[in-house]
Amino acid sequence: MKQRLNFWRNPWPRTPFVRRPKSRWTLRRIVRAGLAGVGVLTLGTMGLGVAGAWSTGAFARVWNLRSELRPIEVQDRRGQPLGVIDHCREGQTTNAVPCRESLSVPLTGVSQAFLLAYVAKEDVRFFSHSGIDLGRLPRALLSGAGGSTLTMQLLKNNVLAGHFDYDTDRRGLGLVMARKATEFVLAPLVTLRYGRPEVLAMSVNSLPWIGIGQRKGVYDAARAVFGVDPADLSLAQSAFLVGLLPAPGRYLVAADTPPETATARFRWMRSQQLLTLRILRSHGLISENDYLAAASVPLQPRLWRTEYAGSGGDLRIVSAARNPDYRNDPEPVWAMQELVRRELRAAGLNPSKVGRVVLTIDARAQAELSRRVNGEGATGPRPPGIAEGAAVVDVRGGGIIALASSTGGNPSSDAGRQWAAYAQRPVASTVKPLLYATAFGTGDGDLTQFSTFTDTATRYGSQAIRNNSGTFLGRAVTVREANARSLNTVAVQVGTGREAALRKVLEGVNYNEDSANRSSPALGTYRASPLTVAAAYGSFANGGTLCPPHLLAEVYGVGDKPLPLRRRECQPLWDPVVAYETFDMLTGAVNDSAGHVQFLRPTLFQRLSGKAMPLGAKSGTTDDVNDTWCAGVTPQYAMAVWIGDPDGRQSVPVNLYRDQAACREIALLRDLPHDIRNLEVPPGMTRVGGVAVPIPGLNPRNPVPPS
Repeated sequence: MKQRLNFWRNPWPRTPFVRRPKSRWTLRRIVRAGLAGVGVLTLGTMGLGVAGAWSTGAFARVWNLRSELRPIEVQDRRGQPLGVIDHCREGQTTNAVPCRESLSVPLTGVSQAFLLAYVAKEDVRFFSHSGIDLGRLPRALLSGAGGSTLTMQLLKNNVLAGHFDYDTDRRGLGLVMARKATEFVLAPLVTLRYGRPEVLAMSVNSLPWIGIGQRKGVYDAARAVFGVDPADLSLAQSAFLVGLLPAPGRYLVAADTPPETATARFRWMRSQQLLTLRILRSHGLISENDYLAAASVPLQPRLWRTEYAGSGGDLRIVSAARNPDYRNDPEPVWAMQELVRRELRAAGLNPSKVGRVVLTIDARAQAELSRRVNGEGATGPRPPGIAEGAAVVDVRGGGIIALASSTGGNPSSDAGRQWAAYAQRPVASTVKPLLYATAFGTGDGDLTQFSTFTDTATRYGSQAIRNNSGTFLGRAVTVREANARSLNTVAVQVGTGREAALRKVLEGVNYNEDSANRSSPALGTYRASPLTVAAAYGSFANGGTLCPPHLLAEVYGVGDKPLPLRRRECQPLWDPVVAYETFDMLTGAVNDSAGHVQFLRPTLFQRLSGKAMPLGAKSGTTDDVNDTWCAGVTPQYAMAVWIGDPDGRQSVPVNLYRDQAACREIALLRDLPHDIRNLEVPPGMTRVGGVAVPIPGLNPRNPVPPS
């Protein structure tokens, strides 16, 4: 046994230059072991960070961070600013907050008070380190938050969002360590690449104000919370905003929040404001008088209505609740940003390489349409669950003049809720002008506005056809009168024998067949969005040419260099004679005694002010009243409005249906500036009793519909 133990002893003699220490752990050995451990930890952290940056593609994104964070400047057709569009959903990564609507501002456009409060509270040694504050690193590694530098926060909110544990459904210490290690590697590179002032500018413009109306950046926060520009933020306001950063969601309050809960929430925000002011005072960045002056301001954020008591340093909160008069309407581009990005990609352009776009949008028309759609027009607010989408296009080329969507009066920036562009709902009786235009252009000349049919009981296969009124006139009516009265019986009679041609036309204008609906397509069983319907109606005023609707007028890249814009070409849909006759038929629904939208006739004031241009319109409602429509057209613009339940589960309220709320929105067309006030009459047209019809013997034939 003794020999076996000796066998395991080191057979080699010890070197004479090394002596066995009397104690296993000496101070020297502890220091050496500690330094070795730090070295191993540092190398391990750097290795983990490099691997994390490489796997997420962060190196390339960091090198191009400035251009990536620089939003797309958006202008309307007259060059008026509409806001900006972020690149926050480009590529394979996402951002912690939805894309914003507001402008980025330089540091010179931010108040000194906010910059002092922000840096002092979040990273007081920002201007003395290279992006990593080693004194705060252990806290950051252990907590996963609160110890990061401004540079590391910038990386987390933009470059690394959607990876590791941030903006993902994954959690765990390993993911936190991996993200922090990646930030550790990238932060010095960002500082070296851009310098501290530029890093600070990028940081204040990308702050994640998640709780404040899904906004981000100092511009959004200043405008949304206090209604001021960031350059005008006071010390008290700045400390309040910076104090919100750890939990901006607490800022939101609902009308039904219990008073004690709302008051406690505002008291927390007040405590964070005072904490920020104390930090500024402790670092000597503000004086005692500055502290007392800011602490004694009874702030009233726009969302809140707060009652204070006391004064000066004894100022305290008595109660707080939601301000019932609060409004925070988004800028127009907010609701269109995803549509613009999709159109850029469809044109073969990378949105991240775009610096400025000019839209076909008219800012004044957009503002007015948004006001109407959000329930501020003559028809009042929409009830919860009832959506509305409306679109106005220029018939010359298809440029979108205005586009608005809402649900229950609330605007939406979710692309899936842009009903004006994407709602696929049965078009109901708005299809009838397309049916009659198809029949006018068969080439045999057997149908005009004067052609007559009997309004009586009619069948489509085994289905009994009834009119919206539930009754029949029991007499012969012209096609013009049938369209003005929206008679289903006549539409089915005209559609019989022409169904195949009608289906080709509907497919050519990008309507979609509802395979589950076996009724006649002449009754509007096909589905489309308001934007698609507006484009189809625009063809009646454009000499029979269908132009695909689009938002982009001009696109510019870095350095304001024009970029080529590829879009679909306009294509012929109707014979010019057919288009003119159909437009004239639509004006009958407004001007004739049988018209169902006579309230769209020009008023005396509009006649005197030159707004009495020709206007044609057609309404439509599904049998279950889940959808109500109206489409209209003037010599220059076409418009479509849809109101209903996007899920098809509930009916439109009776008051909106009976008051023809959708058609009352069409009145906007008369208020738009018109360069073209009358249509050019094509050869072969004549008027009989004021009604436009082809001359006898002229048999117009429509071209083959676009495929």
